[in-house]
Amino acid sequence: MSPRIALLMMQKNERLLLDPWITYHRSLVDPASIFVFDNGSTDPQTLAILEAAEASGVSVNRSFNQQQDYFKCGLIFAETIKQLDNRDPHDFYFAMDCDEFLACDQAGRISCSLNDIDQVLARFANSRKVLTIPHKYVNSPYHPNRYSKITWCKKCFFAKGACASLEHGFHQGCSIAGSEELETGITYIEFHYKPYSEHLRLSRQKIEYLLPDLKRHTLSEYVKTKRSNFHSAIALLQSEYTYFHSFDKQHQTRMDSSLLQRFTELCIDSNALFDSSDNLNVPRRAMMLARHWQLQSNDAAVSLYYHFRSKASALKRLLRR
Repeated sequence: MSPRIALLMMQKNERLLLDPWITYHRSLVDPASIFVFDNGSTDPQTLAILEAAEASGVSVNRSFNQQQDYFKCGLIFAETIKQLDNRDPHDFYFAMDCDEFLACDQAGRISCSLNDIDQVLARFANSRKVLTIPHKYVNSPYHPNRYSKITWCKKCFFAKGACASLEHGFHQGCSIAGSEELETGITYIEFHYKPYSEHLRLSRQKIEYLLPDLKRHTLSEYVKTKRSNFHSAIALLQSEYTYFHSFDKQHQTRMDSSLLQRFTELCIDSNALFDSSDNLNVPRRAMMLARHWQLQSNDAAVSLYYHFRSKASALKRLLRR
């Protein structure tokens, strides 16, 4: 008998991945065991997907719709897991993001098969330790079926009755037995990287409420602080040319068709997840490079301006003494 699996996910305006995420995971677990927390979506397409998901039996919670709720996600999910343990126990609880697709490593291959996932999970039934996902496979928006294996960003999940606390990002947690961890064969296939325009839209959404403006100098200064969501500032500073070529040097790449093959079986159209190679012809690449040079020149000029302005301010303070 398959274990009962609960999936918890918070999202906002994830119109590109929300429907594939729900459709894929609905093929693995009971729709009533999928808990989507909407963080204040305003995009009409996203809202329509949420309504359709709710009609199909997926639980959609709209009460955590403030920006600060996003940073309380770990706390919200931990409390929800405890509530489920009391009223509707599941064998396993996964706190996920909308770009993460549940899978497993089985006999040296990535598998999206429910049977394989069940076999991996069976070893950890009723565990009181923090269960970990030791690595994930991150996509390239320019190369379908090509992934980079990331080992420095583990995630955690819990068996029934074990969850005590969970941090934002789901990288660390505590069980009722403490912080001792147990590594599993579960993995995520993560579509962190979207086509460039969508990548910018979501990055802007994650950081716009933290900054007075999104001018490039403001973004550059924010990156230096290493504060919350500074990676979104880095993304907004990237030219399309830099973004495109960053995937030439993807870490530990491997080819695997299991997820996209499963998408095809579920009638999920994955074309929107990739920037077609047909669009990356020589004229477009030339335009990308020209825009890249323009941004670099503008950044250098702005940096020089602020450098001399700082020096002038320092000189004025010195002369007042």
